[in-house]
Amino acid sequence: MKRLLLISIMSLFFINLSQAQSTLGFNFHGFLPTGELREDSPEIWGGGFGLDLAVQIKQSPIHLGAQFGFTRYGSEVREGDHGSFLGDVRVRRNNEITYGLGLLRVKPPINNNFQPYLDFYSGLSYIYTRSSIREDAFSEPFERSLDFDDIAFNYGAGAGIEFFLNEFVSFDFSFKALKGSRPKYLTPRSVTYDAELEGYNFNIKESRLDHFTFSLGIKVLLSHIDDEN
Repeated sequence: MKRLLLISIMSLFFINLSQAQSTLGFNFHGFLPTGELREDSPEIWGGGFGLDLAVQIKQSPIHLGAQFGFTRYGSEVREGDHGSFLGDVRVRRNNEITYGLGLLRVKPPINNNFQPYLDFYSGLSYIYTRSSIREDAFSEPFERSLDFDDIAFNYGAGAGIEFFLNEFVSFDFSFKALKGSRPKYLTPRSVTYDAELEGYNFNIKESRLDHFTFSLGIKVLLSHIDDEN
């Protein structure tokens, strides 16, 4: 699987040398935990956005590329007294994941207005929690901090279908199921404020980063744009 990630990244540097048909896609996605992650932290859910680039290998149904994205899987806000040092402030804490996945896509030839495909993924996810402190909801943060972070390895598979709006653009629906290693992380429920100590307690969790995402987006067939130019 690590070889797949390396090959996918290298393919991006050779797009201009290829006679392949390339697609560039942008999507919004939902995020749901599965397996151990759902058992340990059922409160985790969220969404985000992603970008993927896939390059066809010659005239075959095989495409290589990469997918990048951002997910927010939970937030919590505490307003009020934060002790003698900070006073009455608003603390917002966001739990997020940024990922980069190598992509192998299989697209069987279809002479129709839709195109199904099958994806295989392998890559890394950066899971982290960051906080910002403001005087109130409308003021700019006067302090930002990274509370906790870790890195996970992910792999898995997915599928999708493109509905062509014209020869350049398609509407895309897809989903993927990913398995993961065991990073440490925080959730909205694992951070509590201790009034006596005038600080936050972090109950750090550790689970396999198994999850499911479903996406809606738009894809552009780059080769058609090149032909028009």
